[in-house]
Amino acid sequence: MNTQRAATLGVMMAVFLMATLVSFGAGHNMAELRVAHLSPDAPAVDVWLNGEVVLSGVPFGAYSDYLEVPTGEHVVQVTPAGATEPVVINATLTLLEGTAYTVAATGLLGSSDLEAIVLIDDRSPSAEKAGVRFIHTSPDAPAVDIAVASCGGPILFEEASFRESLDYIMVDGGTYDLEVRLAGTGTVALLVEGVTLESGGNYTIFATGLAGDGTLGALAIEDASLPAKLRVAHLSPDAPAVDIWANGSIILENVPFKGISDYLEVPAGEYRVQVTPTGATEPIVIDATVELGINKAYTVAATGLLADDLAPIVLMDDVMTLTDSGKVRFVHTSPDAPAVDVGVSGGPILFRNASFREASDYLAVEGGLYNLEVRLAGTMTVALPVPGVSLSNGTNYTIFATGLAGDGSLMALPAIDAE
Repeated sequence: MNTQRAATLGVMMAVFLMATLVSFGAGHNMAELRVAHLSPDAPAVDVWLNGEVVLSGVPFGAYSDYLEVPTGEHVVQVTPAGATEPVVINATLTLLEGTAYTVAATGLLGSSDLEAIVLIDDRSPSAEKAGVRFIHTSPDAPAVDIAVASCGGPILFEEASFRESLDYIMVDGGTYDLEVRLAGTGTVALLVEGVTLESGGNYTIFATGLAGDGTLGALAIEDASLPAKLRVAHLSPDAPAVDIWANGSIILENVPFKGISDYLEVPAGEYRVQVTPTGATEPIVIDATVELGINKAYTVAATGLLADDLAPIVLMDDVMTLTDSGKVRFVHTSPDAPAVDVGVSGGPILFRNASFREASDYLAVEGGLYNLEVRLAGTMTVALPVPGVSLSNGTNYTIFATGLAGDGSLMALPAIDAE
């Protein structure tokens, strides 16, 4: 499936947006606008907004990021890349406050049927489901149905004709194999494998290309997604206070040992996380790439000894709470401590044989006050008593074993993951 991203937004776009904001006034309401090139026989194009180029050299099958533009009336024009004429699309749009739009070039240039369709996009996804809609933009393909490609799989969209947009539906998050079928039949015109629709995201699937020459394809675009949550913990006993960087920008400054940040909301995606001494750009003592999923929560913890094996661990945190109990997990981050068990004093073992940098699964526990013990694994030898741990129903916790066993600084550090 072709998921090629569109033309990079360049300096001309930035200049244009600055000029537009100045001309309309900084306090005016804003809308969001993106553009897609879905005309199979049209060359790369430039996209103009109110007489200024905002996207250059956009190829077939590409789409832009959302541009933030003032509300009101705007003229959108499309020309061949690098040229001011012919203007193959010339449309006037009225953009409403807080509304997101996709303007897609559709049809065939050679048939004088090139035309823009204007779609209103849903930028408010559900946390529990994935939202998906279907848009038919293949000029020579007949009306189609879209179905899950499994024996008896349900039809998701029925009787979609060229340039028709079908409303969003809600589906369970997952990866789907889909069939584009001739409407009302079982005849498969196109198999689209491996379409990932994540809960917390909204998506548009376009049918693109031409049925007649075998280029019929599908383009899946993410319209919106709930952010990921990221927090950082400094659990390296001999490291000084540090700064935390994500994709080249500082996100947390002067984090001391045992410091655990609040969650930061960030767009889902891939991040390069780096750690440096506070106020310095080098040495980079940790340099790791992490993938943050839609509507997921993570803890990135610096662990180990600066003089030895400083490294991050990436934990996926459970932020779904229970009303009638709490949840707790245990993470071993003491570099010189052996594998341990964690149990209730005089009661059951909650976590067994946890080794350095190992995280347990969450365990549901009834709210209350607990006296815990960290014991050498498989024995009753108490390495660390942890009295008076208060756990509440409806709250999720992580308990970190941190510090050093050898110098007596071993301790338990609780953190609230959700409440």
